[in-house]
Amino acid sequence: MTIWVMQTMHDWELSCSTHLTEKGAAIAAVLEFLGATDKEGAIHAMDVHFPGPDCEKPADDSLVWALHELREMPVEHLWQVFRMWAGCVWDGDHALERGYNIEVNRTTLTA
Repeated sequence: MTIWVMQTMHDWELSCSTHLTEKGAAIAAVLEFLGATDKEGAIHAMDVHFPGPDCEKPADDSLVWALHELREMPVEHLWQVFRMWAGCVWDGDHALERGYNIEVNRTTLTA
């Protein structure tokens, strides 16, 4: 049986969650990075954490934060959203200073 394990480090504390589907893991990863429960929170997260010159900041109306919208996205698009956040918001020294990292790994359970 294939499962996806999301490993998170925030402020140097580790946690993990397991997901039965890749899409579930991708949604969890996006929501973990965003850390917002409404549109204003998503805009605030982008304004506070977006580093600027190396990445093109998305328009406020293109931010997806609602669980029902994330569930409707194909898994490939969810990973694109995740990579945007991971690469532009938490990339490099910014993430290391905060002790922040997320990885999603596919693994197999055997009897």
